[in-house]
Amino acid sequence: MRHGGVFLLIIISMLLLSSPATGQRNSDWGLMVAVPWYMGDLSPNSPQPVFSPPAFGGIFRYNFNMRNSLRAHVVKYDLIGEGEIFGGTQADFNASFVDLGLDFEFNWWPYKTAYHRTKYSPYVSAGLGYGLDLFGDSKSHLYIPFGGGVKVNLGKRLSSGVEVNMRKTFTDRIDGVVNAGGEGVESPVGNNDWYMFTGLFFTYKILNYENDCPAFAQPVYDISGKGGKRIKSDHWNTNSYNEPATKRRKKRR
Repeated sequence: MRHGGVFLLIIISMLLLSSPATGQRNSDWGLMVAVPWYMGDLSPNSPQPVFSPPAFGGIFRYNFNMRNSLRAHVVKYDLIGEGEIFGGTQADFNASFVDLGLDFEFNWWPYKTAYHRTKYSPYVSAGLGYGLDLFGDSKSHLYIPFGGGVKVNLGKRLSSGVEVNMRKTFTDRIDGVVNAGGEGVESPVGNNDWYMFTGLFFTYKILNYENDCPAFAQPVYDISGKGGKRIKSDHWNTNSYNEPATKRRKKRR
């Protein structure tokens, strides 16, 4: 499992260090803060939140087009839980992790970071990640993240969003307890531990070509539906919209 974490770290490093002009134009950087929730052997039916300290870290997003993005993240977080295990004994745990992951994001509506015509969009995400155990009786682990949220543009360079993201792990040792209910007893979500994030993020576009270099601005289609006809493509390098017939007639005159 540790080799998997190293492999993901290499991929994330390559993404963060890539800085050609095209990459800067289609990418944004940001910070994330979140409340982790633990759900496992010590809390099989209801997630337990960890309000202090909150999870925090950095994110890097590469936008392929107005629908599809790839996001890398490095987040530091703690998981805390307590409950009753087999035989009525009370148990608790406190573990700390560094979360490395890659998530594919799909925007339900056309969305471009720091672009005034795309105000907001709901999105869904899924990917692959690795949690590096820093201390405690827990174990480093591979997980599958999935969830969704809403992205919002706040200005010419700044955007924000909220999201809820579940993490399905492949281990029962996040809390240091294996099958707390006893042999043959399984929780509603299976014997492997789960956790989730409820988070808020802010991203900043360092180089916004639309404002910094108009000659290289990438036209996008008219998402408002006013004055033109939508086109089917969501790619950056498309005509902004089909010109209205009334405008074309005026030009002929």
